[in-house]
Amino acid sequence: MENWIQIGNNQKNKTDRFREDERSYIVQGLVSVWITGKGLLQTNSDDVRMRQIVKYVDENRQNHVSLSELADELFTATSTLSRLFQKQTGMKFAEFVNRVRIYFAAEDLMTTSKAVTKIAVDNGFSNASVMNRVFRQYYQCTPVEYREKKKEEKECTTPTKKENRDKRNENKSLNMENSAIEVNVRRKSKLTKIWNQVVNIGSVYNLTLANLQYHTIYLTETLGFSYVRIWNVFSKKMMITDGKTQGNYNYDMIDLALDFLVSHHIKPFVDLGRRPDTALSSMGNTLYFEEECIVFQSKDIWIAMLKDFIHHIIKRYGKEEVVQWKFELSSDIVHFVRNQYYIDKEYDYKECYRSSYQVIKKALPDACVGGPSDVTNDVKFLHEYLQYSKENNCLPEFISILLFPYDSSRKDGKVNYYRTQSENYEYEKLQSIHQIMEEGEVDIPLYVVEWNSSISNRNFLNDSCFRASYITKKIIEILSMADMVCLWMGSDWVSNYFDTKRIANGGSGLITKDTIRKPVYFALQFLNQLGEELLLHNEELIVTKEIGKDVYHIIGFYYQKYEDTYVVANDPIDSPEKVEKIFLTNQECNIDLVLKNVADGNYTITSNRICREKGSILDEWKKFQYEETLTNEDIKYLREITQPERRMEGVMSVEGTVQIRMTLRGQEIILLHVSKDDAC
Repeated sequence: MENWIQIGNNQKNKTDRFREDERSYIVQGLVSVWITGKGLLQTNSDDVRMRQIVKYVDENRQNHVSLSELADELFTATSTLSRLFQKQTGMKFAEFVNRVRIYFAAEDLMTTSKAVTKIAVDNGFSNASVMNRVFRQYYQCTPVEYREKKKEEKECTTPTKKENRDKRNENKSLNMENSAIEVNVRRKSKLTKIWNQVVNIGSVYNLTLANLQYHTIYLTETLGFSYVRIWNVFSKKMMITDGKTQGNYNYDMIDLALDFLVSHHIKPFVDLGRRPDTALSSMGNTLYFEEECIVFQSKDIWIAMLKDFIHHIIKRYGKEEVVQWKFELSSDIVHFVRNQYYIDKEYDYKECYRSSYQVIKKALPDACVGGPSDVTNDVKFLHEYLQYSKENNCLPEFISILLFPYDSSRKDGKVNYYRTQSENYEYEKLQSIHQIMEEGEVDIPLYVVEWNSSISNRNFLNDSCFRASYITKKIIEILSMADMVCLWMGSDWVSNYFDTKRIANGGSGLITKDTIRKPVYFALQFLNQLGEELLLHNEELIVTKEIGKDVYHIIGFYYQKYEDTYVVANDPIDSPEKVEKIFLTNQECNIDLVLKNVADGNYTITSNRICREKGSILDEWKKFQYEETLTNEDIKYLREITQPERRMEGVMSVEGTVQIRMTLRGQEIILLHVSKDDAC
């Protein structure tokens, strides 16, 4: 051990510019020698403590690492432990933690395509800026530069996308029979629930309607949403002003909507932009389209309206309440000319954003203001927006984006959208946005304010188990890529029209008009029951734990991709009968899981399953021959019968391990609660 430490000390004394192989050897030596206990360590008490220290760092490097916390666990003083560590290694504890984190961060940069921000968070850094600073200290370059260098070195040996895809398919065909997933329950990080913060309800006018008020309360109470996102505040239906003059504003209608939210302790997430009232059957095919918003005749008229509105809500609800709201200044590049905030030959969204931002901030300095609600395909616009915001002292508190799995192409000046064939669309798009933020040195929260597997409001996949497994898989994939994800939409009432006469109509809501919960609703309900500590997540499961308890919450899922013909046809699933015809097979997948280092004793496993037989409104409706006209009793029955399957069994831990097997068919999701029988 002394020889190994001497290597580290010599390099430290010689120069701070370590060669890469020597730096890797130092960090890898610490991890491999001390953690495994197979190196030169002896059995004296100091070496035992060194093993405990390094093991603690290894198990907690992705989280907050505290020497004082470790000292408490070892029943010794922090100063004593600090002196011991420095004596044995020649370095301070904090330096060792940074070396370990940087070593694994460098490994991620070389072996994964994860964004730098995600790598930073995954390896225990508070943000990318902190990791960049530490990375430069040891590698004399940025993480991005390091990755590019390694990419060039390994370019000739990098597997192609096709090879990777073939390998994944091969692994799937094995059904995981020979590869149990081991989870060390002592290695944990904090789980941030990004999916249950905000629900999209629609136009402010919707909140004056009893049916949508009921659904808003239902969703916030049952799924725990804190914010309700609304738009078209200045709708013609709200009858606030005519947009031609300043003053004489009537807030009666908008007060009805906002009073409702505030009285139920729901925070408004207010999109101040304008958009049409519309619904799509598929990309490019509009069911209905109506201009809903007031047309402000000049910038001065718009600014006067905004100032008065902010003053009004502060006076009515108080600064302490309103400062908790979120304000979004969205752009609409799809309907750019039609949806400008005001009429101006020289109109520029960025200038409109700046002046509106300043109005809100002057009245509410601590207000949370964001934008631009950009579609992810327009990378150039987002880059220009962030640059402009930095230069004009109006940097948003959050960046908002729309995320739907569609690629775009431009022909004859027109932008066309079509379903993507990328299996990792959401991850790739968020990664590209993080890249823009990193290049612009912007470190602020990223909100996905509108997201779904389809843009259509008449796609029966929205009502199916497919959407549930899709959303579950993607949320777990992008856990560290976004600070908030908001599904599109809350209720099917938002896209109600003369053609929505049936019990289900392919709407994008979490619940139907009759308050029947869709599989995607149950998926969010499952996700809400995950523990506060994240133990593991991958392409088919997530494992979590409750703080301080022998209670584990696990979600396994088998996402099955649809036939490529669906991509080509661009959202034609306009009847429930078509849903089951677009999937490849209905094969089973086994997920074997081993929880290690659990407390000995008896455990109870409670399972909840979403599948075609349980929790699927389409499959229950099929038993009624997809009848369009149902009685109230029929609807009540479907509302009650459509819920997940629930079972319970007992297991015993053997030598600190609990073995679990999950058998799933396509699009199924299972939630397991594993709790020690005496856990409280």
